[in-house]
Amino acid sequence: MEENPPSAPGVLRAVPGPRPLTVGELNRAVRGHVEEAFAQVWVVGEVANLKTAGSGHYYFELKDDKGEAVLSCVMYRGQAARQQARLAVGERVIVRGKPTVFVSRGQFQFTVDLVTPAGAGAAAAALAALKARLLAEGLFAPERKRRLPRFPRTIGVVTSASGAAFHDIARAVHQRWPARIVLAPSLVQGADAPAQIVKALQAIQRVRGLHVVILGRGGGSSEDLAAFNDERVARAIAACRVPVVSAVGHEVDHSVADLVADRRASTPTMAAEFCTPVWSEERARLDVIRERLQRAALFKASALRVALTRRAPRDPRRRVHEYLQHFDDLTRRGEDALRADLRALHDVFERLHRRLAAAHPKSRVAADATTLAALAARLAPALARLVERRTQRLRDLEGRLHRRAATLTESHRQRLGLAAGRLDALSPVAILARGYGVVLHADKALTRAADVAPGDALTVRLHEGEIDARVERVRR
Repeated sequence: MEENPPSAPGVLRAVPGPRPLTVGELNRAVRGHVEEAFAQVWVVGEVANLKTAGSGHYYFELKDDKGEAVLSCVMYRGQAARQQARLAVGERVIVRGKPTVFVSRGQFQFTVDLVTPAGAGAAAAALAALKARLLAEGLFAPERKRRLPRFPRTIGVVTSASGAAFHDIARAVHQRWPARIVLAPSLVQGADAPAQIVKALQAIQRVRGLHVVILGRGGGSSEDLAAFNDERVARAIAACRVPVVSAVGHEVDHSVADLVADRRASTPTMAAEFCTPVWSEERARLDVIRERLQRAALFKASALRVALTRRAPRDPRRRVHEYLQHFDDLTRRGEDALRADLRALHDVFERLHRRLAAAHPKSRVAADATTLAALAARLAPALARLVERRTQRLRDLEGRLHRRAATLTESHRQRLGLAAGRLDALSPVAILARGYGVVLHADKALTRAADVAPGDALTVRLHEGEIDARVERVRR
């Protein structure tokens, strides 16, 4: 009989014996023994990691009061609908059900059919006490919340360097606003997370030009978010010199960090949106404001131009001409008065002459001639005095008129000089003399680059002369 050759190293040989069990057969056998050994059982513990599936089933854990053990539990939709007690993370409850084994995973679990409250758990009671203490100190007060900067230049982020939260924040910020992002990496779960978060918050505040800080992570269970319910983290947020946005990402309840922070965001992406405006929207808003200012400036300049035109002093030469005309009128009136007096004297003389001719006896010719000569001699001084007085008055009026005209001319010349100085200061020609130029396109002043295109002809008007030019490139 030939002996079996020796097996090669690493090669398994079939060993005769009972038939081996499959994994499913073993899990089902264990489930049978467990369900047979235990009927309905009452278990007390603290609810943790509560999740509701789309099917309506509840999955959660019961933690031992001493923290020594954890029991995975499931309550099916039909049983959950009949419960009066509310399942909530941190609540201490008493549940009734049967232990079993989930065959597909080989997982020991407890199927719950009844839930009754047993009072708050230790963790929930501690968290409630912390919230009450911080509320009494005013750390949750709305009046201490700071407004987020409208246009941040530097945004600090405190989160895990390997998590998705930082990448979501960076992507959202870069899509909306050209801000610098500085990361202070830290653990966001576990026993060492609170101390690292505090250290990272202190480090990020040393960044020059920091405007706002985003603190958070990408969600998780209540146990995963325990670091954000730590008192050290809460006080570090309150002491931060810049506003803090909490982005823990837990919709079931607000963490202590959410309550202390200046603003809460449900996701890291939403936190980035809270901290940054949209560049295109702000640019459009500035364009509208600039257009309004330009229209207002043009309207103001037009109003000032009209006001200046209305307030411009009258030409002093016109006043001088008016005074000279008044002088000519006075001279004419004086001459007319003198002529009237001469005519009156002439009339008197004629009447006397006629009377003398009428009494013309030859015997009295010599006497009448003597009388006439005497009368003429008497009239001559009066006539001379009258002419002298009229002439002197005319000279006085002429002197006064010349002096008044000279005074008014000098006064208006000074006012004209001041007005000319002001007009010269506002004159576009004076602006051109300081090195500026006016660009003309189609005989109109060019104010916007968008009104021309490459190849258009331009005229540049300088203080002395003009330059013809052509557009090569337009930058808007």
